[in-house]
Amino acid sequence: MAIIDVQNVSKTYRPRQAGGGSLAGLLNPFRRRPTGCVHALSDVSFSVEAGESFGIIGANGSGKSTLLKLLAGVTVPTSGHVAVEGRVASLLELGAGFHPWLTGRENIYLNGRIMGMSRGEIDAAFDAIVEFSGVGEFIDNPLDTFSSGMFVRLGFAVAVHANPDIFLVDEVLSVGDEAFQRKCRERIGLLRERGKTIVFVSHDLGIVNALCDRVILLSKGRLIARESPRETIDFYLRQVGDARGIHTLGAGAVEAILSGGRIALFHDKHEVSAPRGLLVRTLDMGVWHESTAADWEVVERGPAHCRARGRMTKLPVRHLWDLRIEDGRLIWRVAIECEHEAAIEAIEMNLFLPTAYARWHYGPRGGAFPAILPGDLTWAQLVTPDSACDTAAALPGDGSALPAVLIERRTERPHDRMIWWNTDYVVGARLLQTGGPIPDRERPFPPGIHELCTLVVDLGLAPDALVERLEAETARRTVSAGRLSAVFDRGCVRLAFAGADLTTLEHLYASLFVDGLWNDSASLEWDTPRRDGVRLEASGESRRFPYRQQWELEPRGDGIAVRIWIDVAEAFACQEYHTSICLKPDYDAWETPHESGPFPPIEPGQEDWRHANRSYAPGARIAASGPALPAVSIELDAVDGAPPCRMTAINTGFHDNARVLQALRVPETGAFRFEPGRHLLFAGIVKVAES
Repeated sequence: MAIIDVQNVSKTYRPRQAGGGSLAGLLNPFRRRPTGCVHALSDVSFSVEAGESFGIIGANGSGKSTLLKLLAGVTVPTSGHVAVEGRVASLLELGAGFHPWLTGRENIYLNGRIMGMSRGEIDAAFDAIVEFSGVGEFIDNPLDTFSSGMFVRLGFAVAVHANPDIFLVDEVLSVGDEAFQRKCRERIGLLRERGKTIVFVSHDLGIVNALCDRVILLSKGRLIARESPRETIDFYLRQVGDARGIHTLGAGAVEAILSGGRIALFHDKHEVSAPRGLLVRTLDMGVWHESTAADWEVVERGPAHCRARGRMTKLPVRHLWDLRIEDGRLIWRVAIECEHEAAIEAIEMNLFLPTAYARWHYGPRGGAFPAILPGDLTWAQLVTPDSACDTAAALPGDGSALPAVLIERRTERPHDRMIWWNTDYVVGARLLQTGGPIPDRERPFPPGIHELCTLVVDLGLAPDALVERLEAETARRTVSAGRLSAVFDRGCVRLAFAGADLTTLEHLYASLFVDGLWNDSASLEWDTPRRDGVRLEASGESRRFPYRQQWELEPRGDGIAVRIWIDVAEAFACQEYHTSICLKPDYDAWETPHESGPFPPIEPGQEDWRHANRSYAPGARIAASGPALPAVSIELDAVDGAPPCRMTAINTGFHDNARVLQALRVPETGAFRFEPGRHLLFAGIVKVAES
């Protein structure tokens, strides 16, 4: 049964007359009076069933708020008919229904009576209203002393405790801090589960998609779409917005729509992306700025490609995007241009996928996406971030028309990472995020263009073929000794024992300190690894300095032998260098030939890496252990030309959260000088012993 019925409704506002008794009219009685009318709504018809969650979307000025005011009875239609049955609670404008001279307590009773609550109902709900609003200590202060956030919290609290049959909400979830927004979303979800009718207006398409059963789209006062949330939002992305920032590109079965800093991705007409799509967000001074907040312009258009730029309104930053569709893949390249120095704290590329995707893969690892439940108010990280992982995938559930998705990352930023997330219930999506905090040594960003990352999203593989490809690629990069396995991945070696990961962060890697800069092996340009029998070989070239690294991994008894060479093209000096293993933080003790001890706790706020040992005498072995964990050790290999090392145990900073075993080389005086030719940096054996 329809609880709301809107038939052929139009609403016209006549212009205000600057005449009669107005000051302007008295001063100039011959002033020309405006004659045009504003048509806020034109012949709009729809109905809403009892218990339905109904969304209204559209650009600014499309008539959304006017329509809600008609449903709330604040105004009446110029023509047509509006029928609403049951108690209505509405939150249409900040402070609507409140009197600024009355106290918070008095306004709760005033607003509650306006919404149809009896005095007894307000008495019973009063404490819950105050607690939900969080304004308890100010409840007996006049409302004109409240902040705007306190206004809206109190108004929302009264509305949701009025036990309405119909709840009308206009953009309230964009007001207040994140904690209060989560409370609002949770309460709206609870009203929905109780069978209340909700009519919801918002520009946040993710929230609309999560909360609403049906959605209508308004444009310039006319209803132009009324379908499922997904279909209406798709139509909105295609048709509404500044045409300068919209472009559709496609080739074969793959299509993408760039719309004002957000990308919607399709395969065989089915949307692969969730409503939030693909977007970028930037952290500056503790505030996140999404790419959708920029002023966008498509500067180059083609059937299967485009280039666009978007100037952030609150940052001295311009987004530079290049989109191409080739061979069933979307190739999305992102750079930023800084007008002047920008103290950006973090940058993330986000790819939102619908919950129809059931399984995730992350490099050699994989698992099932957990269900997203109504009580899930925060985002859940599904995998430990790995700076060496450049490949991720998502597989749809049985019977889904969606394709398998393979995502490959191409970046020259070694500290960026990909991470799989489950979002909260309101956003309701799987999220692959790449990027992360900007290291202090790279801040602030200087003026000019900075390449960030390219994501290649492949939609052309069958699920079985995708899994087979991932497993085969991992096998080609793996060396095993018993239950110990080592996977080489772009200058890092991921270690696992009996299938359980031992390492994190940059895993086993090497780094040279040259001209005041650390040059990590993960930052080199690596060729595809190759095999020589059981031995794995890989070669990577430094982009900054005149050398290549050559890695060799092979089984050696109960361990894996690691040799690292550099081929030098031009002589250069190196202040120090090391080979390190980053272990999971569960390891709590270390040992060298000279001393042993516990790893200290890694304190919140700790940013620098700190040595745990006191002796830096040369040694041939270092080990780490932990409860219910296999002991891990590095032992120097007694081969001709193998350099001696100083073994040291290190805690990383709090954000990286790892224990480090390090074979360090420092010169007795001055610096190491590498002449042209081949030099052996490290020769050792990684061993694991069960606890």
